[in-house]
Amino acid sequence: MSRTLSSHVTALETAINERLPRGLKVGFLTLYWHSSRGTTALDGIADRPLWKCWSDIGVVTLVSLQVTALALVATAAYLALGQSRATALNDPANTIAIPGLNAFMPVAAAPYIVAALLVATVVHEAGHALACRAEGIPVTEWGIALFLGVVPLAAYVLPDEALDAASARSKLRVYAIGTFHNLLVAAAAFAVLRSPFAASPTEAYVTYFGWVFVDGAAPSAASVASLGALTNLCFWVALLNANVTLMNALPVTALDGGRVLAITLQWVPALRGRAFGRPMRVLVVHSASVLTVVLVAVAVFAPLVGL
Repeated sequence: MSRTLSSHVTALETAINERLPRGLKVGFLTLYWHSSRGTTALDGIADRPLWKCWSDIGVVTLVSLQVTALALVATAAYLALGQSRATALNDPANTIAIPGLNAFMPVAAAPYIVAALLVATVVHEAGHALACRAEGIPVTEWGIALFLGVVPLAAYVLPDEALDAASARSKLRVYAIGTFHNLLVAAAAFAVLRSPFAASPTEAYVTYFGWVFVDGAAPSAASVASLGALTNLCFWVALLNANVTLMNALPVTALDGGRVLAITLQWVPALRGRAFGRPMRVLVVHSASVLTVVLVAVAVFAPLVGL
């Protein structure tokens, strides 16, 4: 039955896509606005002499962030084990960036949150696209995914199969640069929050998160409005880009951090005349992935189940 349903859904999507204008296609509950054009503009930036050095800084940054991100997750898990009761910080619903569902994200802040998510994904994926072009890897498609055709979910970039055959150093640059750019955008937004033109980052943090520490009320539309548009936007751009940075730095197989770890285990020992066998590399990467996922689960669920 499931195969029959899947085939019907696929057939329906194919029929819809054949009738949609060029540049649009549908997937599961999602509309994709996409293009394969614009690589000339990308090449103009990627061909600059310092771009590869910039990408190498991104690699070093991501490798350093892996340790930081894993330490933060481990600390959160340790603190969760010591909690006698669950709080809003441990509610699984509050790990999802959906305004109205997440207690820290009121509906009044939805425009700022959606804009910040869009900035985070566009910056991240644009970095991947630029790194691909700098390494001579074609980009076959790029676009934006819209949930139900309205809500921006993410930007995306599809590199050519040439990425699989690229050198280890080229792959490291491609996978690491997106996270590096998210970190820089987070820092820039935080700098604006420290400027005279916006409320302080402390005031914004207290408005959105401080109530949980004093058993207060979740942020209201009035408290969100009192911060002003610039503060709201920069706060969420800084927070969500920082979260995307740390999440993607984690050594999980499906994330940029996991890919960078796998390539590093293959490339660095080989440069020193040694090499880890593939089974050993797979074991290390998957072990790191499982450990990370377990730590995240403990951090989120431990107080809920009384561990």
